[in-house]
Amino acid sequence: MINEMLGVLDRVPHLFTRLEQEVTEDRAHRYIVALESVPAPSQTAQWTRVPAVERLLGEDGLLDAPGIEWARNFERSGNAVLTLGVEPRAKRVWLLAHLDQISYLLDPGTDGTYPLVPLCFHMQREGRRPAVALGHDLASGTLTVRGRGDIVVDGSSIGFQAREGGPFGPGLRVVYDSQLEWNRESGVLTGYLDDSVACVAMLLAARVLHHYPVEVLIGLTDEEEGAPGDANQSFGRGGRRLVRFYEPPNLAIIADVHESEAMTRGPGPRDLLPGEGAVFAERSSSGRGTVTPPHLYAFQQEMAGALAQRGIHLHENWGGYVSRSEDINATIVTPNIALIGFLCSNRHYATDRPSANMRDLLDLARVFVCYTLLVHSDLWGRATGVRQ
Repeated sequence: MINEMLGVLDRVPHLFTRLEQEVTEDRAHRYIVALESVPAPSQTAQWTRVPAVERLLGEDGLLDAPGIEWARNFERSGNAVLTLGVEPRAKRVWLLAHLDQISYLLDPGTDGTYPLVPLCFHMQREGRRPAVALGHDLASGTLTVRGRGDIVVDGSSIGFQAREGGPFGPGLRVVYDSQLEWNRESGVLTGYLDDSVACVAMLLAARVLHHYPVEVLIGLTDEEEGAPGDANQSFGRGGRRLVRFYEPPNLAIIADVHESEAMTRGPGPRDLLPGEGAVFAERSSSGRGTVTPPHLYAFQQEMAGALAQRGIHLHENWGGYVSRSEDINATIVTPNIALIGFLCSNRHYATDRPSANMRDLLDLARVFVCYTLLVHSDLWGRATGVRQ
């Protein structure tokens, strides 16, 4: 099977040359800086990060490329959509990642300190982290900074302690105040990262894939981060408004953070570290989310071996805890779900600023390209029984 996969990929004209030329550190850095420089609490992506994505696509000529369609607010769902191919609603491969960030709502406070209500799965432990309070400006149609301070965690108490601005009220969102940093030598990235790394990897993949006859949906969703809760309905609300518009795909690839260390609900991965490549897992949220079917998981195991022979690193994350994401929405229409992502430390600012690795971002983009092309090949149907 490995040889057959390599045969398929090696026959794609100029594939590996394009992967080297288009999926580069400098381009990835330009993309991720553009996203990370714009805070995007849930329900605000179309006014914050979506314009940044559109500028990047325009600067690189993708918006004018044949077979590409772009929608900032697809069918008024609040989600941005980039599609490749000629079929308007029948896409063989879905690539889904979320644009929004974790954020907090404000409750009434006193003396410049306001209790916070997480609009996310809160993970910060004791101590304080720099934060900003944001509000929507109707005149400019943008999100603006209304104040600065710290998110302070003391036992079970979560609050925003203001240093500038105020008084504050409802309608504002508090987010961590973070600047992206990249150590070119080590590859280490620090910043929000969740889920800007996966979004950038998908946009880089689109630069390569648009040269080929593929049918792909890239869904950059809002409101993946939502109110904490055990039920699947408690988050991922934006993507739920998107999937109903498309016919079931042959494969839905869901890309998000894979924790690189133990967290409250499960362990970290075995013998894997950030910087060693993209990762794939069998299940999300210990099976409460989704589980990749055995035949597709076997396909991914073989694919990882094949890609390694072409210098693309994809590792099996067996035993490491992986949270639910847009997979809970994809499973409404298909069982054929792949959980492929990147290792990240301190997701949601657990004990420090989150960190990942640029090398994993590049591997992730290249995996997206190769997996998509394999799904479009005759080999896919023979190996998985999922016919075109």
